[in-house]
Amino acid sequence: AVVSTQKYGEVEVESDYDSDDSCELFFNDPQQLLNIFAELEEQNLSLIQNSQETEEALDEMKQTIESTKVKMNKETEVLKSQISTLEMQISAEEEKSKELEHKSKMFSYGHYEGDGQEKMLELLDEKVEEVYRSCIGDNEANISTLQMLTNIENRLEELFEHIEMMPQEKVELAEKAKEKERRKNLREEKKEQQRLHNEERVRKALERAKGRP
Repeated sequence: AVVSTQKYGEVEVESDYDSDDSCELFFNDPQQLLNIFAELEEQNLSLIQNSQETEEALDEMKQTIESTKVKMNKETEVLKSQISTLEMQISAEEEKSKELEHKSKMFSYGHYEGDGQEKMLELLDEKVEEVYRSCIGDNEANISTLQMLTNIENRLEELFEHIEMMPQEKVELAEKAKEKERRKNLREEKKEQQRLHNEERVRKALERAKGRP
C-alpha cells in the first residue's frame, strides 16, 4: 500500500490506496446509460400525454357543464313564458266567465224574455260562426254551433303545438299584440252591450209610460 500526504492550505490529508486495485464502475457499458435515459424520456412523455388527456377531459367537462347550464336556462325561460301564457289564458277565461255570468243573470232577471232570449242565442251563434270562419273557414257543411266549437278547440290545440316550435321572442311579441287587441275589442263589445241594454231599458220605460192612463 502506498501512503501519500497532500497539503491543502494549512491541513495535511493522508490517503492510502492500493495501487493495484481499480475502482469499480456502476455502468459497465455506455448503452446501459442510454437505455436509462431512453426509459426516463419514455416515462416523461407518458406523463405529458396523461397530463394532456386529463386537461382535455377537464375542458370537456367544463364545456358539458356550461352547455347544460345554458340548456337549463333556456328551459327555465321557456317554462316562465309558458307560465305567463297560461296566466294570460286563465285571465282571459276568467273574464269570459264573468261575462257569461253577467249574461246569465240578465236572463235570470228577465232582462231578455221570449224573443230577447232567442235574439241573444242567435247572436251567440253568429259569434261562433264568425270565429269558425276566422280559424277554419266557411261553414259549408252547415254543422251545428256545438260542432263548430269542437272544431275550433281542435284547431286551437294544433296552433298551440305549432307555437311551441316557434322562436320564443316572436311568440311573446305576438301574444302581447293579440292581448292588447283582445282587450280593446272586449271593451268595445262591453260598451255596445251596455248601449243595447240602456236602449232596451229606455224602450220599456217608454212603453210603460204610454200604457199609463
